[in-house]
Amino acid sequence: MTPPPTMPATDDPTRKPHILVVDDDPGIRFALSLKLRTAGFAVSEATDGQEGVEWFRSGRADLVILDVGMPRMDGYSAARRLAADPTTRGVPVLFLTAQNLEVPAEIVPELGRHRFLTKPFSPRDVVATVKALLQGE
Repeated sequence: MTPPPTMPATDDPTRKPHILVVDDDPGIRFALSLKLRTAGFAVSEATDGQEGVEWFRSGRADLVILDVGMPRMDGYSAARRLAADPTTRGVPVLFLTAQNLEVPAEIVPELGRHRFLTKPFSPRDVVATVKALLQGE
C-alpha cells in the first residue's frame, strides 16, 4: 500500500488531483499509476478493497479506481464502506471489471458519481474517464 500523502489545502492552485488505484493485479496497478502520473495526477495504490478502505482512514483521494473482483474485500464492498462514511461519501468511483456488470441496485443511492470500464481497457480511456468524473460528468 502506498502511504497516504499529506494533502495540501484544496484551494492550493498547485495541488494535483489525487487518485487511489485499488487492484489486486500488480501489472494493472503499475500501468494505471504510470499513465495517471504522466497525465498529471498524484497516485496512491492499494492491493485490495480492505487496504483501500484503510488507506482512506488516514488519507484522502479525489477519486478511487476499484477493481470489482478482488480477494479479502471486493470493489462493491469497498464502495459500500466508503459510501457509509460521511468523510468519504460522494467520492467518485471508477469500477474496473472483467464482466459487463452494473452496480448492485442497493448501493447506487449511496454512491456519488461512478462509471464502469470493462477489462481489457485502454489506459487512455481510464484517464479520460477519470477526468470526466472529476469534472462532474
